Amino acid sequence: MHERIHLVKFDRSKHPGVEFEILPLEDILHRKDLDHNQLNPHQISFYLLILITSGNGRHTIDFKEYAYHEGTILTIRKDQTHSFHPSSAIGHVLLFTEEFVLSFMEHASAQKIKEVFNELLFQQTTNLSPTELKEIIIIIAQITDEFNRYADIHRSSIIRNLLQVLISKIHRTRITKEVKLDQKYTRKFIEFQTLIEQHCTRSRAVQFYADRMNLTTRTLNTITQQILNKSPKTLIDELLVLQIKRKLINTDLSIKEIAYQSGFDEPTNLFKFFKRLTNKAPQSFRDTYTIQS
Repeated sequence: MHERIHLVKFDRSKHPGVEFEILPLEDILHRKDLDHNQLNPHQISFYLLILITSGNGRHTIDFKEYAYHEGTILTIRKDQTHSFHPSSAIGHVLLFTEEFVLSFMEHASAQKIKEVFNELLFQQTTNLSPTELKEIIIIIAQITDEFNRYADIHRSSIIRNLLQVLISKIHRTRITKEVKLDQKYTRKFIEFQTLIEQHCTRSRAVQFYADRMNLTTRTLNTITQQILNKSPKTLIDELLVLQIKRKLINTDLSIKEIAYQSGFDEPTNLFKFFKRLTNKAPQSFRDTYTIQS
């Protein structure tokens, strides 16, 4: 029998008023009391940050496998599909909702979180230097202490402020090691990305998005070329494929139903589109990730 991939929601009942949790990685790797198998692909409705402090292993995020070792940070955005792999690694796992951070932060800080957890702007893994790792461990120790020792009116705001410092440190590291982001383009790029994720099943036309952003298609092309060295149309197609992949593995919908929900008049058009971008047929991709029970 086939089993749908589990959508994991943040458990708000554990710590009312604090939509945040920090756990040892080793606890998650070996837990048996979860409502899902952490070693199987599952989709999350919150942000997830993993720091590896010892050992090595692998982690899968949106169908790509990443190796990690001591000093690796992994960031996973809400709605992504991921899975742990068996490992003896040691580290920390931070979980928090979008509301917990973005609703209470000034615009600049909220923007940093959107950037750090954006898999199109940065790699989903970053390897810290020994000095950077020590700095991050100190901040996480403070967060852990606050989370475990206190349950008063100050806990939530203190954790949020420490988390803001942590994200800023990671943001600085990623900009230094990976890419220089031009804020002139970054904010508009994220706006474009968000619109695509909301409307790509409705339209794959660049003009559709340019109109909603009050930009010309030429300006939109400049933005995506500066950030990704890709055309707007390529980005639209890639994000639509990702949504189709998620539908294929997260739902029991037929290929025909997915085709219509994804904006295709005929299932054959979905087949051609998906095969062109992934070199796999939709059903073949689904079979690869289907969990047998």
